[in-house]
This record gives sequence, structure tokens and C-alpha cells, in this order.
Amino acid sequence: MIIVLSCIQGIGNLAIAQEETVQPNEQQQEASCEAHTEEKDVPVITNPIVFDEKDLNKLLEKQREYVEKHYPNYCIKGKGEEQDVMDGHRYSFFDLENEDEEWVITIRFDIEEAYQAYMKKHQKEIEREAAKLIKQGIIKIE
Repeated sequence: MIIVLSCIQGIGNLAIAQEETVQPNEQQQEASCEAHTEEKDVPVITNPIVFDEKDLNKLLEKQREYVEKHYPNYCIKGKGEEQDVMDGHRYSFFDLENEDEEWVITIRFDIEEAYQAYMKKHQKEIEREAAKLIKQGIIKIE
């Protein structure tokens, strides 16, 4: 039963990852390449403030509000999440541009704790669904 649940959890995690994966169109890929060439000169501010929020969606909203409030002369050019290969933490980021539409600064926030809580919550949902399917006989354990 544990093996089946592990397989189902893996499939569930894969499905969640696939839902969150967005295939960039050709124009977005070109912009991404341009952004990486510019990235060398763009300063990055990490954790200008730390929020005590465990809900990932609420945390991301508070971070966006913070950036808009404290950097009013800039426009958010891009935002997203990334895994830092150096420390292994997950970060949200906001790429800011000036009035000339030049990417001038990136603000990053550590979201690792809230992200882990989010993933744990969804894994429990998958486990409950798997148990229900087993109980209904839809999934059979041999």
C-alpha cells in the first residue's frame, strides 16, 4: 500500500508540476534570452523585508504590495519563482524597469518555508484522494 501511495504521490506531484509549467512562445523565449544577457548588470536585492506568513499565496501578494509601495517609480517587468542553486532555497522575484522600460533592479524574497508548507498540504490531499480511490476499489493493491 505504501508503494502504491508513493507512486500516486509522485504522479500527483508530477501533475502539479505539469500544471504549473508554462510553455513560452517564441517571443517570450527571445525576451528570456535578452534578459539573461542583461542580467549581469542588474543589481539584485534579496529579502529587503521578511514577512511572517505561512500561506504561499498570501505571502506572494504581500511581497508584490511591498514592491509596489517601496519602489513606486518602477514598473514590475516580470515576476515569478526560482530555485537558487547555491543555497537550495526557493525565491520569488520581481524584475523592475524604469520609465525608459529598462530592466534596472530585481527584488527577491525567500519563500522556502511557505513553499514547503504549500507542497506538504497538496501531498496530503493526494494521499486522501488515493485512500478514497483504494477504498472505492478503483485502485487495487495486489
